[in-house]
Amino acid sequence: MRRALILAALCLATTPALALTITARVSGGNIAIHAGPHESTAIVGRVADGTEIPIDECTQVDSDSRFGSFGDAGYGLRGRNATQWCRIPDVGWVRRDEIVGRGLVNVTPPDFAGPGW
Repeated sequence: MRRALILAALCLATTPALALTITARVSGGNIAIHAGPHESTAIVGRVADGTEIPIDECTQVDSDSRFGSFGDAGYGLRGRNATQWCRIPDVGWVRRDEIVGRGLVNVTPPDFAGPGW
């Protein structure tokens, strides 16, 4: 029995995590979808105001730094005033301030590095 539990735990530990996808709604007019999370990347499409879209990842900022840092969870954090972006799976990136949706804050794992942690 113990051997079966250990085997089950190992299988669970090596199984890739499924991406969390939430639904957001466009609230910034006819918004651009970019190829990457930056204004300088190519526009690959547009989404009309009020359209519901899936989101599986959002960039985060480091509120303690003007320049950003590398987060504990293994991804980069942008500087405190940087534009935040959210990704539509297999399509592109939209500006975070142009969409609304419950759970958008929790899409990307939080970073607990820095003062107070």
